[in-house]
Amino acid sequence: MRDAREALAAVGSARSAAADRLVTPWWYHPVLGLLVAGFVLVYALGNLVVIVAGIVVYFVGLGMLMAAYKNKTGIWVSGFRAGAATPLALVLVGLYLACMIIAILLARLASLDWVAWVAAPVLFIATVVVGRRFDAALRAQLREQP
Repeated sequence: MRDAREALAAVGSARSAAADRLVTPWWYHPVLGLLVAGFVLVYALGNLVVIVAGIVVYFVGLGMLMAAYKNKTGIWVSGFRAGAATPLALVLVGLYLACMIIAILLARLASLDWVAWVAAPVLFIATVVVGRRFDAALRAQLREQP
């Protein structure tokens, strides 16, 4: 029985140490928000050359962010496999898709470019706010007893 308690204590200690390592740099979510906002603007308002360039910048930027996070923390946690924090990632992706579809359709079909200019800051703010809540939920989950 004592061995089981010691093993559980060791697991709890390892989870707590992992939570301490998963501290996202302050600039991570604002940079991610800028990438997402720029992607929506480029896709909704740009021509083919601008869209292709924007897609390249977006995905290279995402790769650099992921590499920087992994370099700092030593691990990468997928938002879709983050346990109790996953619903926050799903909400954010749903918001991304909804804003992007609406902005693109209204800009292309109804010439309402202003919608994309509204969607971009909404997505930036949502990325920063929800992203930080996601991080807090993930760390709290890791600190819970096994």
